[in-house]
Amino acid sequence: MNLRSSRRKPIVQIILSPILDLTLMLVIFLAVSTEFMSGGEIKIRVPKGGAPINYRESRNVNKILIDKWGKIFFKGKTYTDISRVLPLLDRNARVYVRADRETPYMYVFQVIDGLRKGGITAISLVGERTGK
Repeated sequence: MNLRSSRRKPIVQIILSPILDLTLMLVIFLAVSTEFMSGGEIKIRVPKGGAPINYRESRNVNKILIDKWGKIFFKGKTYTDISRVLPLLDRNARVYVRADRETPYMYVFQVIDGLRKGGITAISLVGERTGK
């Protein structure tokens, strides 16, 4: 004769403190290991030389950035092909192309060639000013 029942009672209570500790540790780890971008623009090192450009001359300016891997940045978004940027450009504005000094010439040429094929002729390359 078995006086004890063979069924176990279900656990009614769930202990949340270990789960919350683990969640907090994961949030802290992700916050520390994440790289934050300030300003939404990438940092590029441009070649030195050339005449200064006054960006305030015209408020109607398109700025295109090219990193050393050939990625194109326009208004905070990344593109791989200049043909996707062309519809977003203001046709009456000057286009400033700013490329990293380590960017292969092929990428810069492809961007300028794509702009010209798209009917944009007012294109300037931007560098870092060396003197006054």
